[in-house]
Amino acid sequence: MKNDTIKRLTNPGLLPVIRLASGDRLPELLDAFAHGGITAAELTMTMPDAPRLLAENKKRFGGLLSLGMGTVTDESSARTALEAGAEFLVSPFPVFEALTLAQKACVPMVMGAFSPSEVYQAWKAGADFVKIFPLNVAGIGYLKDIRGPLPGVKLFPTGGITLENVPEVIGAGAVGCGVGGALVKTDLIAAGRWDELAALAKRFVDAVRGARARVASKEDERK
Repeated sequence: MKNDTIKRLTNPGLLPVIRLASGDRLPELLDAFAHGGITAAELTMTMPDAPRLLAENKKRFGGLLSLGMGTVTDESSARTALEAGAEFLVSPFPVFEALTLAQKACVPMVMGAFSPSEVYQAWKAGADFVKIFPLNVAGIGYLKDIRGPLPGVKLFPTGGITLENVPEVIGAGAVGCGVGGALVKTDLIAAGRWDELAALAKRFVDAVRGARARVASKEDERK
């Protein structure tokens, strides 16, 4: 199960970060994302009734989407998320108690970090991915800087990622990325414009895959 979830997180490598004031339209939103080629989605613990929403929508989309819980900030929130059926956990900064619970439950952990020491500590502790957050503060070039001394770390940044800069993020070495407002557009959700959201998701997915193809081509040229 864990390996399957890791595959969904990294293929296509695009994780919507869903932070809404209400979960009333969440099923339609997740359905639109699935139609756009997305295979995993993060609900944030700050959403009202987040554990209930995760449990209910996991039943609806279990064969189609891996649903995880984000904004996990301590052991209690991690435990609540796992009890609700979270298939992965995401934290905004290092939360080692959450990592311990995730490892015991055999689910992936995307642990937040910012400084090089936090990145190293998260990776050394066994985090499956390290979320550079907020990337818009550090800058995309920071990913290359981190990969220099820590080439084995699987970076999964979040913060300020858009359709325009996602190719650069992937080109800098990220194995995937979390995308918030640039993909989870509240105006489209409020208007029920699900076809547009599905099309937007597909554009993001295509951008990631195109960037990966260019990286692979450059690597082949260097061989």
